[in-house]
Amino acid sequence: MGRSHKHEYGVLLFLLFSAAGILYSLNQILNQEVFQWIMNQREYKTMMAETAELFAAFCLSGFLFPKNRQKLAAAAIIMAVFLWAHMVFVPVVVSGLYLAYILFFGRFLRVSLWKLPKDDGLASDFLTGASFLMVAFCLMSAIGIGSIRNLTIFVFISSVLLLLLGRSCLGGGEKGRALAFKGKETILLAFLLTMVCLQAGRLNIAVDYDSLWYGVRSQYILNNGHGIYENLGTIGIVYTYSKGFEVLTLPLSQLPSYSFVTSVNIWLSLGVLFLSYKIGRFYMKREQAVFLAALLSGVPGIMNMAVTAKSDIITLLVQEIMVYYLLLFIKAGQKSWRYLGYGTAAYLISLTLKPTALIFSTAVFGMGFLYLLGKLLLPRFGAEAKNSGAAAVVAGALLALGGIWARTFLLTGIPLTSVFSSLLTRIGFHMKYPFMVNTIPNYGAGMSLGEKAVRLANRLHGFFFCPVGEDMDHVILAWGGFLLYFLLLLWIASCFYGKNVDRGKNCQLSAFLKVVYVPFLAVNLISLAMLTQVDGNYFMLLYVLTAVFVLKAAAEVREKSLWRGGMGVGVWVLLFSVFFTSMTSWNWSLGFTPASFAHNGYYNHREAARQDMISKGNGKIWDILAMDPETRLIAIGDHPDVLVFPCNVQSYDDITGVWGNVVLVKKMDYFVEFMDYAKTDYVYVQAGYTGEENRSYTLVRDLIEWGKLMPVCYDNGNLLASVDVNGDYSERSAQALTEFEQCYIKKEANEEQ
Repeated sequence: MGRSHKHEYGVLLFLLFSAAGILYSLNQILNQEVFQWIMNQREYKTMMAETAELFAAFCLSGFLFPKNRQKLAAAAIIMAVFLWAHMVFVPVVVSGLYLAYILFFGRFLRVSLWKLPKDDGLASDFLTGASFLMVAFCLMSAIGIGSIRNLTIFVFISSVLLLLLGRSCLGGGEKGRALAFKGKETILLAFLLTMVCLQAGRLNIAVDYDSLWYGVRSQYILNNGHGIYENLGTIGIVYTYSKGFEVLTLPLSQLPSYSFVTSVNIWLSLGVLFLSYKIGRFYMKREQAVFLAALLSGVPGIMNMAVTAKSDIITLLVQEIMVYYLLLFIKAGQKSWRYLGYGTAAYLISLTLKPTALIFSTAVFGMGFLYLLGKLLLPRFGAEAKNSGAAAVVAGALLALGGIWARTFLLTGIPLTSVFSSLLTRIGFHMKYPFMVNTIPNYGAGMSLGEKAVRLANRLHGFFFCPVGEDMDHVILAWGGFLLYFLLLLWIASCFYGKNVDRGKNCQLSAFLKVVYVPFLAVNLISLAMLTQVDGNYFMLLYVLTAVFVLKAAAEVREKSLWRGGMGVGVWVLLFSVFFTSMTSWNWSLGFTPASFAHNGYYNHREAARQDMISKGNGKIWDILAMDPETRLIAIGDHPDVLVFPCNVQSYDDITGVWGNVVLVKKMDYFVEFMDYAKTDYVYVQAGYTGEENRSYTLVRDLIEWGKLMPVCYDNGNLLASVDVNGDYSERSAQALTEFEQCYIKKEANEEQ
């Protein structure tokens, strides 16, 4: 009796602290003026009403139809109507077909050529297909036939061949009976689909800063007609990042809507949630794993990345695939070496997607591999290392990594940029002109241990309750919501209860999770303490692994009232996530794309960009630059707005910003040397952007005076000038300077103050 009361009090305390935390977090958020303003806007209210209707429709269809296929068909129809109403139906379908091609490509290689089992899962097909498609694109670029047009032709021809030759590898799939969804599962899945639709509904209007900067411009800044290895003269370090995702989506990058690329991440976010469920199933019952996936579907730090052209979602998916197959390797016993191959391939592919994966993927894979080495690999070494098919998958991932890193190496002299450049130059690599070595910022320099502890505590407070303030500017866009605090409380509560003892393979699975998660948590805390700028999307894998680790602990508790209490609080966490996710996105978009049924099924971003430039007085300039997409332009104007010109354009901020090399504008001769290196055709100067107090104005003036720039046209005060690096001072250049001072609309001194 005393034990029972103890359990009841423990659950009650968990509920009380959870409620207090939610109320405190809500109070902090609602006190922010920006959120008060958003909540009062008509677009937000309409969005919330439509979201509620969507959830009701999914629930109704789930309960109305008895069979799973009927439920899924009804859900697909609801989603199709919603997607068409918000002008993203065609991009979602096209990107879905492209991903299906990648899966089919991988299945054909795995099953038909290498005789690997069909039931290894879609994750292995995706790994294999993505790896070898990247390899094919890299090879085509290396031999000079890697234009986006040729890559698209390759996709079409190979699709036809796959349909003719690869039908025998279809069918099969992951084993398991299709059980009817229970009531709670139906509601949780309805919530999950609603959160995916919430993101898709604002796909067109959520094109964020980084996506406009480099994510949706692959046809100009990654492959401008000659493959991915051409030096296009761009200096911003973001142009030299590992471009695995961008290479993979090159055939979609030439289409008129940015949503053809960004909708790939909508599909991949579904993959993230499904893999989270599959990982959860190693430790939990089905309903508990569905609850895990539903929790993660409401995390802004994960799902807000589903509507950007950034590579965060695919990186998280591949990292989950890595963990999933390492777990399968433990569980499958003796005949499982191919699972280790898939896990290794996933690790390698993650390194092609973004620079920070080198830290976070290595932290997980490294600790996992050390555990496997001691527990499983050494005792069985040589026993059955004979699966050449699995070796081929690893080889493909390794070739893809080499092909992607080779581009960065050819451009910069080092295989990996970002903050890693300083480390690589110390061990013998040499950074090429005109790039600058970036160092790892020591944010805590000069601080005492106590000051560092206070700063870390403030950051943790932001992550748990309300990410506002200077340190949290980039966290609030991709926050973990109330998830982390809820999981912390649930873990503490779980520690007070007895747990079932794992045995055999379950014991090894539990030990593996601890060995991987605890050091990974430490790496994330160190990053949180040391980073100058904290981005919420750095911690996406932390959200997933923490949810798995804690929900596993709660599921093992003998006293089931704790899990029921966790589910009860989880409902409030889900509601909180809807409230917060709907107010935030990576570009602070408000509401959904306005609903309409009379359209072509997609939003033409390129035409919208042209009309916007015309409205700003750049119609003539746009037409000149649009004549040749290989034109190279340096644009002095608002970043990233000036990057929408239909050619290879880099901004003045690209050159002088923190990821560029400001030395290049210190002297006119330095800038002329850079334009010669970049083979720059034109320089654009936005009306009203620069004035006499700015270095950019003085630089342009000097370049015109010395004949290095010759004005082509003035369009409503905007300037487009052609580049002649061999030009010199002349009567013509003097006249051009006079014309510039008369025709260019410069920024007045009082505007600059």
